[in-house]
Amino acid sequence: MIAANKVVIFSWVRCPFCVKAKQLFVGLTKEVAVFDIDQMPNGDELQGEIIKAYDHDTVPAVFIKGKFIGGYSDCAALHSQGQLVKMLAD
Repeated sequence: MIAANKVVIFSWVRCPFCVKAKQLFVGLTKEVAVFDIDQMPNGDELQGEIIKAYDHDTVPAVFIKGKFIGGYSDCAALHSQGQLVKMLAD
C-alpha cells in the first residue's frame, strides 16, 4: 500500500485531523491514496502494524514516497516551511 502510492494517508472517517490532512494535499498532488482504517475489515490489525513499525499511535498516519512523515501537525509544519511541496516533487 505504502510503496504503491506517492502519498498514503491512513485515517478514520470522522477524525477532524484526518480531514485536515486530506484537505492539505488537495491541490498539491492528485496522487493520494486514502485508507479509512476504521472502515476496513482488518483496520485494527493495520493500525497495530503502524503503531509497532513507526511508534505512531494516532491518525492520520501520512507517508510520502514510502517515507513515514507523521500526522497532520507534522505535514502542516512541513507545508508552512515550504518543504512539503519539495517532498512531493518528482
